[in-house]
Amino acid sequence: MISQVLLYVCFSILAGSFLLQLIPSTYRPDVKIPTNYLLISAIMVPIFAFVPVLDTTLFIAPRLGFGEAIKTVLLSYTVGNAWNFTVIGSVLLVLVIALMRSNEKRTSAFIALGLTFGLMLSVAWSSHAGVMEPLMGITGHFIHLAAISVWVGVVLVVGWFATNHHHWLTFLSWFSKVAIGCLVATALSGILLMDILVDGYANSWMVSYGQGLLIKHLFLIPLVFYAFLNGIVVKNLLSKDASFNPIPWIRLEGIILFVIFTMTAFFTQQSPPHGNSLTNDDVSPLFRLFHGGIIDSSSTIGFTINIEIVYFFLLSILFLGLIIWSIYKKASIIITFLLSCLLVVNIYIMLMISVVVR
Repeated sequence: MISQVLLYVCFSILAGSFLLQLIPSTYRPDVKIPTNYLLISAIMVPIFAFVPVLDTTLFIAPRLGFGEAIKTVLLSYTVGNAWNFTVIGSVLLVLVIALMRSNEKRTSAFIALGLTFGLMLSVAWSSHAGVMEPLMGITGHFIHLAAISVWVGVVLVVGWFATNHHHWLTFLSWFSKVAIGCLVATALSGILLMDILVDGYANSWMVSYGQGLLIKHLFLIPLVFYAFLNGIVVKNLLSKDASFNPIPWIRLEGIILFVIFTMTAFFTQQSPPHGNSLTNDDVSPLFRLFHGGIIDSSSTIGFTINIEIVYFFLLSILFLGLIIWSIYKKASIIITFLLSCLLVVNIYIMLMISVVVR
């Protein structure tokens, strides 16, 4: 899980940095990204991507021995073949970054961005969906990873490496469209991946994979809210007050995106539910907190409405109001982030108590 989170962060830093280098300086704030950060990110991609290879190797090593097992995985398994291409792509990317010259920066950035997308494709190749449905699975996972990496990457790089907020309105004019495009691409590819991996979205909540999927989707609620804030509200504030600093709010959007990355890494490491294989022991501990009794492959999820659900719904509206109030009062982004987490927890509990296992 940790390796997957860090892998996604590396992809985001690379994609965001190279994309911003392709954008003229008059359409973005001044951004200073140390070359060492790019080199480290490119070098760490194959290292973090090796963890699934090592996991598979250790699984078969007791039968074959470690040496024979690693050879078999690298030459015969999809996860090993994909990793071989990841190493080649990373070496090329490191060379491009190391040889990048200021007078050829846009050309180098274009090549480096293409190589970064190539590395994402190799990771998609070895994904759960890619193994189950090669064409649709790899395509869906690649689009999902590329879209979220571009969105997160620009937010992270601008949020943490911008030296000022010059040209912010011009920056928002194109990045808002990019963010909307990434959100749509992420949603459509996510639906495609769910269709491949999950037999019924609500029914998947009974296992850890589905729980991770649900929590990830719930965090999209404050994310879309802050994306709206940065695209509309901040634009209004800047037009009225040029001294207003919008960087803390784009950092908050970046923190929410990082949480979503973490949840993505968590649920991609769980086994997705397959057909009628569900047993009582497979049920998620989180789901067990709300629903006891015997749950097996014949169990399905339905929904009900009662006074408790109405109470949690009203509480959700209250948390949204508090978030807006904290922004209006220019409270610390930590307070706003905590309120966002409470909003997600509240909606999660509301959904879990509305579930009826049949």
